[in-house]
Amino acid sequence: MATVGGTLQLISELAYSVISKVDPSVPSYTSRIDRVLMDHRNAYKDDGGREKVAIVTGADSGVGFVTANALARAGYQTILACQDQELAQEALDHLKRQTGLDNLEVMQLDLASLASVKRFVEQFVAKYKALDVLVNNDCVAMCPYSQTKDRIEMQFGTSHIGHFALTTQLLDSLMAAEGGARVVNVSSIASVFATNIDYSAIEDKAKYSPTGNYAIAKLANITFSNALARRLEGTNVTVNSLHPGSTAPNISPTILSNAISGPIARAVIVDAHHGAFTPIYLALSPGAAEVTGKHFSRGQAVNPHPKALDKGEQERLWAYSEQLVAEKLKTL
Repeated sequence: MATVGGTLQLISELAYSVISKVDPSVPSYTSRIDRVLMDHRNAYKDDGGREKVAIVTGADSGVGFVTANALARAGYQTILACQDQELAQEALDHLKRQTGLDNLEVMQLDLASLASVKRFVEQFVAKYKALDVLVNNDCVAMCPYSQTKDRIEMQFGTSHIGHFALTTQLLDSLMAAEGGARVVNVSSIASVFATNIDYSAIEDKAKYSPTGNYAIAKLANITFSNALARRLEGTNVTVNSLHPGSTAPNISPTILSNAISGPIARAVIVDAHHGAFTPIYLALSPGAAEVTGKHFSRGQAVNPHPKALDKGEQERLWAYSEQLVAEKLKTL
């Protein structure tokens, strides 16, 4: 059951989704993304022309694909971190045709495998001295019960644990970025459907729910983001989370039907450019350069799930995740 504040925010988000589709006075998200790119170029045109590097997980389609396009156009060596190499190569070829640029590459990353995460980090560190932008975008949404290769519930294991392991293992690279680095964690307003991070629902198959566990994983994204931001206070690395908008699978008709009817749910699903605007804003906008520990929607800071602001909940999730990763890595 969503909180009162969460329900009001959900209604606001859905109403805006509809309005943005039917009101021609609302600027397109393609034009908004272009404006962010222009502001970025103007603000950083005198940075010495140094190489900047970005990673986008799940960049072979949707929000990740559009985000990778923008980062490449902003001049970043952009790494498409994807599980399916065939789909990733198709996305890479498409991006190169779209942009006319060659500063894009594919690196294999399966967030459902901590061994794959470890290999990815080793390969990245061997090739690059620093990481300027990390966009943790990939997720598994509302699937039947299954487990990762490390025997962790799939949605939590991929969307949270995989990104937790990736981010913490890349911290040295992030802190080495000249001029600062940004971590952008893509969550979802679906987090409001979780009362808290129910660890029993993660560990007990009998308590699993496709929509319920999705909400838990998305709440974990925000909670982790806030915990990491606190740990990195005073450093050159910022960390923020976001709701990308009513984009499938971040909010699908399945989860929306808990609150509104199916036809309306389908009406509010927006395109990938809408969904990618906020991660692009947080990754590139000069206005977000020093912002950290916040949750965003439509390029604006909003109130997250109250549990994500609870330091005790943040520490519990961090300890749980850290121990789980350490235990699994011992067996590799």
